[in-house]
Amino acid sequence: VHTTLTGLVPLAVSTLKEQYPELHIRIAPGLTYELVRMLDRGTIDAAILSHPRSVSTSHNWSAIAVEPLELLASQDTDSDDPLVLLKTTPFIRFSRNAVVGELIERWLEDEGIVVTDIMELESLESISSMVLSNLGVSIAPRRCVQNMNPLPIKRLSLPSSMPSRKLGLLSRKNSTKANVVDEVHKALLEAVKIGKLSPPGLVHQH
Repeated sequence: VHTTLTGLVPLAVSTLKEQYPELHIRIAPGLTYELVRMLDRGTIDAAILSHPRSVSTSHNWSAIAVEPLELLASQDTDSDDPLVLLKTTPFIRFSRNAVVGELIERWLEDEGIVVTDIMELESLESISSMVLSNLGVSIAPRRCVQNMNPLPIKRLSLPSSMPSRKLGLLSRKNSTKANVVDEVHKALLEAVKIGKLSPPGLVHQH
């Protein structure tokens, strides 16, 4: 999924390439349900995605990380109360075609929070840039692997009723590449342990 492409995926893949220089890796970005369909068609061997509503009995789910959802707001906003900001500031929505977007939509409905939508985007980078420009607030996952230069925006915790995004690796049970998928999963867990993307050559601090 797109939110993993600037932290988790590059860090995990660079770890894999160090261990297995001959390993050929092809990365295909997509939304969770698109990736599940690609997996079923055999277009990809495994998918890093948000936990879908249900997991087929023909698939293996291997957990990677739990990412809390948080409110993103410009440093120029007057309040640090996420609920006040949601009710009084334009809302930049995470795509409802994404599992994260569904979680956010359901939570807003359950809490009876009415927001004023101004746009709906799929990429966390584009959402963060809109927030930085003080165009509105948004709700997004706190990434398990930070990219190198996070934008200077407020990241505010939401009430405990807000569910977290569960990130995992989905693969087919009958996959002929199960050993490769296992190594990919190990590299992803190692990346989460490191927690931040750094330039090559810098020592990773655990």
